[in-house]
Amino acid sequence: MSLPRRRVLTLPPALAAAGLAARAHASTALTVAFAGSMGVLMDRGLSPAFTAKTGTPVHGIGEGAMALAHLLAGGAMTADVFMPVSAAPARIVQAAGLGGQAVPVASTAIVLAYSPKSRFAADFAAAKGADWTAILARPGLRFGRTNPAADPQGQYGLYTLQLAALFYKQPDLVRRVAGAGENPAQIFAEPSLLARLQAGQIDATLGYKSAVISQHLPYIALPPQINFSDPAYAQSWYAKAGLTLTEKGKRITRHPNPLVFYAMVLKQAADPAAARAFVRFLASPAGQKIFRQYGYDPGKGPTI
Repeated sequence: MSLPRRRVLTLPPALAAAGLAARAHASTALTVAFAGSMGVLMDRGLSPAFTAKTGTPVHGIGEGAMALAHLLAGGAMTADVFMPVSAAPARIVQAAGLGGQAVPVASTAIVLAYSPKSRFAADFAAAKGADWTAILARPGLRFGRTNPAADPQGQYGLYTLQLAALFYKQPDLVRRVAGAGENPAQIFAEPSLLARLQAGQIDATLGYKSAVISQHLPYIALPPQINFSDPAYAQSWYAKAGLTLTEKGKRITRHPNPLVFYAMVLKQAADPAAARAFVRFLASPAGQKIFRQYGYDPGKGPTI
């Protein structure tokens, strides 16, 4: 089964460089730039519910949250609301002076999702403990992930492998499963990754539990020490993982935070009142009920 059709804006470098400043929608619509893994939730749940409640249509832009953050911060695109996963993309927009407070509205965990059409599906279904690490390293298994330079999910997949190597005492796990950090044979666009998994084009991925549940895919739950769901492990475990990435020509080392989804009103919002109403809706009982229906847990931690 493929992902549902939605208004997703693919942002190749040439297009971004040209400057994506124009809004491709009616002036009365609310533009929400969101982490691409939230596509099903936004298309089927939050956007239509908000429109039904307020009469304001929602135009969604779903892509890797880091890529969106840099485009927003650099003025290459505009939006009314930004909904990233993890704190880093929100802080990039805030540092550019374009975002207000980032409100935690949901959370999730990393799971090992596998294709029901994979020839390894029965092995994954029977796996216990560290068995999943051995299956991922088998010859012929097609492991998929997103680009860590553009998407937090791609980063968290590698963070998970790093922590699993420590947790299960397998020092070569990252090399055996992922190869190079930006291995082009494994990297796919975030909006298409789970569709490829559903279709059997790849065998497995490390992804957000919320998105995996939304797509009704089978998965293996991982220990809290490596799944980024529990703030209690932020310093004792999560801080042990890290990636050095190139951002705006500079090498920056990033470390993971618990997997929290934030919502922030952007300062260039065409309709600030509607943007604030959308963020309030996300945090309201009605909005939180929709999050739960699509496999998301409540927001955790403070506003940033």
